[in-house]
Amino acid sequence: MKPTKYNYPLAPSKPVTEDYFGTKITDHYRNLEDLTDPIVQKWYKDQGVYAENILENIPGRDLLIQKIEDLIQRKLYSISSVKVTRDDQCFFLKKQKGAETAQVFYRKDQNSEDELLFDPKDYKQQELLPLGRHPENPSAPIEKNYVISNISPSWNGRYLVIAITHSGREISELIILDMNTRKFLPHIITNGFSNVKWFPDSNGFAYTHRPVIDVNSTSLWKDAKVVRYTIGDDPKDLNVFFSKNTHPHLNISSSDFLSINFHDPLDKYIVGFIHRPSPYAEIYYASVEELEHGIPDWKPLLTKEDRASRYGGVLSKDTYIFPTVKNAPNGQIRSTTIGKQSLGESTLLADSKADSIIDDFAITSDGLYFTRVKNGVECKLYLSKDGKEINIPLPKPAGAISLSSIGGRYPDIKIKTSGWVNAETSYKCINNQLIEDDISPLDSYPEFENFVVKEVLVKSHDGEEVPLSIIHQKGIELNGQHPTLMHGYGSHNISIKPSFSPESRLIWVAQGGIYCQAHVRGGGEKGAEWYEAGRKTNKPNTWKDFIACTEYLIKEKYTCKEKMAIRGGSSGGITIGRAITARPDLYAVAISQVGGMNMLRADKSPNPGPIIRDHGNSEIPIECKALIEMDAYLQLQEGVEYPATLITAGMNDPRVSAWQPGKFAAKLQAYNASEKPTIFWVDYESGHGFGNTESKVIKKWANLYSFAFWQLGHPIT
Repeated sequence: MKPTKYNYPLAPSKPVTEDYFGTKITDHYRNLEDLTDPIVQKWYKDQGVYAENILENIPGRDLLIQKIEDLIQRKLYSISSVKVTRDDQCFFLKKQKGAETAQVFYRKDQNSEDELLFDPKDYKQQELLPLGRHPENPSAPIEKNYVISNISPSWNGRYLVIAITHSGREISELIILDMNTRKFLPHIITNGFSNVKWFPDSNGFAYTHRPVIDVNSTSLWKDAKVVRYTIGDDPKDLNVFFSKNTHPHLNISSSDFLSINFHDPLDKYIVGFIHRPSPYAEIYYASVEELEHGIPDWKPLLTKEDRASRYGGVLSKDTYIFPTVKNAPNGQIRSTTIGKQSLGESTLLADSKADSIIDDFAITSDGLYFTRVKNGVECKLYLSKDGKEINIPLPKPAGAISLSSIGGRYPDIKIKTSGWVNAETSYKCINNQLIEDDISPLDSYPEFENFVVKEVLVKSHDGEEVPLSIIHQKGIELNGQHPTLMHGYGSHNISIKPSFSPESRLIWVAQGGIYCQAHVRGGGEKGAEWYEAGRKTNKPNTWKDFIACTEYLIKEKYTCKEKMAIRGGSSGGITIGRAITARPDLYAVAISQVGGMNMLRADKSPNPGPIIRDHGNSEIPIECKALIEMDAYLQLQEGVEYPATLITAGMNDPRVSAWQPGKFAAKLQAYNASEKPTIFWVDYESGHGFGNTESKVIKKWANLYSFAFWQLGHPIT
């Protein structure tokens, strides 16, 4: 290890050499995967303390915290997770100005006052995490900061399920509020996912049960089962009606995730999903009558060959409406009658265009609302009614539109629009006109009024045009000297849609920087072919697209190599890690947030399903080779000058185990020939980034961006 001015905690190393189909690879830090080893634990804790000491003393970091606090607390309150019953009872989360978490509120009807139902800070108030978890004081317990992950009212509004989690964990405890008495029922349901679906009689619900909740166990995501819970039952007596044991003929494996959905209490059918390592859905149906009398006989509705979206469709009476990319890479919305039609006999409801993809949709009694998106950033709204397609004009251009309704028997539709510099606005639609319908106050951000958004196309290594979004202050001189931060993802068919985020995007621009989003292959911005072109053996396109966008920004004099910072998280860690290992000369700063950095080993982690589906299986030769190529940890070379790097890990992360960024950080600290820092920020009170308190969110962005500004030589003012 080359001596540096940064005296990092020394990582213990126990090399393991293995043969991967003729390629021998030595893994120098395999031992860091054992998070139960006391020596390994000490290294992670020491890294966390070391990182905190560096980050907390960055010039301007505290000022940035104040500025982000001001932006977040500009609103008096914000509303989310709005759930409306068929008789207009409204349940929702409201986060008050300055509060750490959201609370549950209720309105009996549109004219009622808000009623507070539940505050998570009152939940198990005295309960603490086990001793020895705090990185600075191992003998001290850590207080649990509970947050609400979801709410689900029964169809008649009699009961409300509140899903609660803490410290970044995603497995929830479910508590049930009796709205007649405003008291909670005595039983607490543990090991639950927050995907609660009420039965038609409102006396019970289904949820997905996870037998194991230890985030470090390789059994964490295994043997999911869908459970029926009836009000008053003891939740320890699991009433399972959908699992590999109840339905052996469906060939459900231990790694498959199961869920079900009800769409309306008057429907005669329910749908069930088996989420296998496939990009496309496997969907079944059963009658509600079967479910009420025991274990339903699931019958096939759509298979993987039908190429329907994994994110499902909507059931309206006996018609299933779903998005598909079969013979239509930019997507279609089709419908099929349960038990009567195959996909080949299904009805086309909405089609894509050559330059745009089908995105969101919702069904109402007035027809089918849907959106088309061009290059992932230009969104338009349509209504398909009586065989005709109607373009619904928007009050202002939208980068993204989300749609929600309460079912095909009702006219109600909620439409939300957003953009990079436009706050989210909610509308209802009356006579094909959008009427503003926000229950959250709209706030003013005068500091963002002179921001400019440019949407450009950049030619990649093979001539493919990659969409690139650029946000900067109006009137800047293109002199190549602006601190620039570019975000990249490019996985799982997920589009990074334009959204208004003062704390994670616009604060960078407000400080004189340029913020960019590279819509690289592997995402969903340009349809199924775009996704497939960045998947498994095609994965190099993802980071090559990202590098091409970097070179464009430098060529067009937005920035230069010395002012270029990059950021990505989760599977975006592949993008960031491979960009700096392929072209370390292009970047001054790299930030990987809970990133997938050791992909060859990722399918041996507690969450292998998404890895095998989208990146590869190390037991298959051609896919193993692809995993080696996309593995940033393996691509690190000793003696290379790498950029200043900030790597984060959440010790409660159920999606990307902390050892993935941990191994990368250890090797980079040992191999890096530059004098720039490699900081590994380990958080023992967070996970993958979901369910954090407000102060933790503020601290995160202040740490990430003050680090980048510091290393780019740009003062925070």
